[in-house]
Amino acid sequence: MIKDPETNWDGGPFPYDALAEVGVTPWTTHAALQDISFELLARRLMTPVTQQAWDDLRSVRRRMLAELLLYDVDLTDGMAPPEATARPLDDLVTFDI
Repeated sequence: MIKDPETNWDGGPFPYDALAEVGVTPWTTHAALQDISFELLARRLMTPVTQQAWDDLRSVRRRMLAELLLYDVDLTDGMAPPEATARPLDDLVTFDI
């Protein structure tokens, strides 16, 4: 999965970027994510930034929003997506965070 380089995350770095050092990816199960604080503490990586990232990904709604900003791209397929699918994010997100 690829993150759009223009992606901004309110409050700090993108959660998956902040937790990459402890192996958190979009494929990390939600159950495993609940225990990631122990790994952060063991490695002395629990900071306000990683705490916020962990909190964001523990919330199902926030995690879904973060994953909405990732693109599952087949790099071998050179075709660009149709214009109709390139709608602004505001048109796609209809719930409060």
